[in-house]
Amino acid sequence: MYWYKYLYADKKVHHINRLKYKIEKGMPHKGVYLIHLPQRKGALLEVIPSILLQQSRYPRETLCIVGMGSSRGAALELTRKIIDEVYRKQGDFDLTSYLQIDRDAMPESGVTQP
Repeated sequence: MYWYKYLYADKKVHHINRLKYKIEKGMPHKGVYLIHLPQRKGALLEVIPSILLQQSRYPRETLCIVGMGSSRGAALELTRKIIDEVYRKQGDFDLTSYLQIDRDAMPESGVTQP
């Protein structure tokens, strides 16, 4: 699981480092939604509930989490803000270049980056 260095979070999300630790250890919180960059071509961002990560077959290692919301609505609004910010700054929807995320350099072993 890769956590974006400058994680976007809604104002109601508190104790981000504690939440990150608990999510990594398989103790997701009900009501916390994660925004991640999907690996599919053409997809912008996806919102998933953190409780989904409790499933043993969910591909946690490939997740690149860029944001966290306190509710589904807050996560969707945060997603809209991120995409709007990228479009205003770059004029396109290339999130990986704007966020300066190198997919090839991401860990495949599930090791979290700072």
